Amino acid sequence: MRAHELKRDLKVAISLAYYAMRGIFRRSLRLAGQPAVQRLTILYYHGVSARDRLNFGRQMAALQRGARVMPASYRGELPSEKKCVAITFDDAFVSVAENALPELAKHSFHSTIFVPVGWLGRTPGWGMIKSDPALAAVVNPELTEVVMSAAQLKALSDARVSLGSHSITHPSIPQLDAKRARCEIEDSRRQLEELTGRNVLEFSFPYGEHDSEKLAMCGAAGYETVFSVATQEVDTTSSALLRGRTKVDPSDGPLEFFLKFNGAYQWMEYSVALKKKLRSLFGNDAPEIRVQPH
Repeated sequence: MRAHELKRDLKVAISLAYYAMRGIFRRSLRLAGQPAVQRLTILYYHGVSARDRLNFGRQMAALQRGARVMPASYRGELPSEKKCVAITFDDAFVSVAENALPELAKHSFHSTIFVPVGWLGRTPGWGMIKSDPALAAVVNPELTEVVMSAAQLKALSDARVSLGSHSITHPSIPQLDAKRARCEIEDSRRQLEELTGRNVLEFSFPYGEHDSEKLAMCGAAGYETVFSVATQEVDTTSSALLRGRTKVDPSDGPLEFFLKFNGAYQWMEYSVALKKKLRSLFGNDAPEIRVQPH
């Protein structure tokens, strides 16, 4: 536990330095008559327990003061008066309906919930199915949650709550053959649309794992926006199909949450790119750089 806390504190420290340096750079641009382009930071949660509801509410209050909440699929120029943020939830847990959505409604915030339609009304078992032990350990804390039932999804009548697909069975999509992947991507959309009567235009890759072939399948299936878990700020004027997101948790402290919704954890994606580059140059002899979303 102590090692985890130290790693978390190190990420906060690096993100604070990144935020400060980026602020200096952007002020320099403004002085030179070249204002920085506004970017969208898309946050993603999993569950919000009753115990965490108060902290989650405080985070939403922080967004009310310091940001403008937009739909995750928003395209076009962003307003410049405040930092622009989007809120998403993977896995459609019951705790989101019970504890998160009431807090969002207090502020009239938009959110998107990604639904694994093959697990409706059940406790998820995908953490035990997943072959990667490290990722299974990350998913494991959510195994006490329950995915919303069909009736609960139908009851989400607030227009500010969008629904997107999170596949059928929550597999690692790149590990599937083309036929199975197409089923998870295409059929999940059809099933969710038939269930809810909504037009489903967004897809979130389970575990954030994807490749170019499966991303192209998403476009062919009719999705207009697709999401990974790459920590990055999004250019909403781009026509790119894929968008990255920043992992947040109700337990994040005020400074940690402030840095995350202001895009200061984007350095983590640069570290992932560096790791890939080193691997391509040195193979297994490359120095190990492990940075996973908190």
